[in-house]
Amino acid sequence: GKILIQRNEETKQPQLFYSKLPRLTSKNVMLLDPMLATGGSAKAAIQVLLDNGASENKIVFLSVVSCPEGLAAIHSAYPAVQIVTGTVDEGLNEKVCVNSTT
Repeated sequence: GKILIQRNEETKQPQLFYSKLPRLTSKNVMLLDPMLATGGSAKAAIQVLLDNGASENKIVFLSVVSCPEGLAAIHSAYPAVQIVTGTVDEGLNEKVCVNSTT
């Protein structure tokens, strides 16, 4: 399936543009996003999956880079969602994750 969510730069809130998913009841689901910053869009995408029948404990969220703030936001809202990430950056600045190695 496909979900397109983009952050609205004026409101700073996630905005759902497109969703086309099969019925997800009793299926394992992998949600892919290259970067997890604040977690707003990821939480919105998880809610779309749940609304389409996915079980929280069968969702795996995968990202290349994550910020602690986004990890905490997802874990707080959806504690049963498993999160897999390549690296965790130091934190957020006003625009993006801050790499701890720079």
